[in-house]
Order: sequence, then structure tokens, then C-alpha cells
Amino acid sequence: MADPYELPRLLSRFKLQVRRLLNQQVDLEKLTREPEYARQRLAEIEDLAEDEELLVLVLRLRDLLFPPEVQTPPAPEPLAAPLEGNSPKTGGRDYRFGARAW
Repeated sequence: MADPYELPRLLSRFKLQVRRLLNQQVDLEKLTREPEYARQRLAEIEDLAEDEELLVLVLRLRDLLFPPEVQTPPAPEPLAAPLEGNSPKTGGRDYRFGARAW
């Protein structure tokens, strides 16, 4: 997070919006320290919200409190082994220099 004041600002705005629009309370300490409470409360408020700004706050807080997991890219596939019949080591033909190269 680039701005250290972003989360506190969003939390305070969120608490005030929930109080004004839904006439409900939100425990900010539990919201930031208890993931199960935060998920449950954010889902409840998302369902009840009829204000666009409140919904945006819910989404932004969810992203800050529960960042998406970074997936590691899969390991590259190993290169295919040469075919045994065409390998110079096994006495087969080597077609590296064209169709008629022997």
C-alpha cells in the first residue's frame, strides 16, 4: 500500500457511511483483526447497501484487507527428448541439414 493513511481513511469513511445509511455499527478493530468477522460484515453490508459509494467502499476494503493471492507461474515444461530412431548416437539418420542429408 503506497499511502499509509489510505486504509484508516477508508475505514473511517466506511463506518460513517454505514451508520448514516444503514443505521448500523461496525467494529473497526474487529474488522481489521478478525478475518471471519470482516468477511461476514462486509458481505452483510454489501447485501444491504443501496448507495454506490458505500458499495465501492466495501469493494476497496475487501481488496485491502484480503488481497488476492499471487499465483506462482507453473514451471516450464522440459524439452522433449529426441526421437530414438533419428539420433546420430543410435545409428539412425540425421535430417538436420535437409531431407537428403545422410
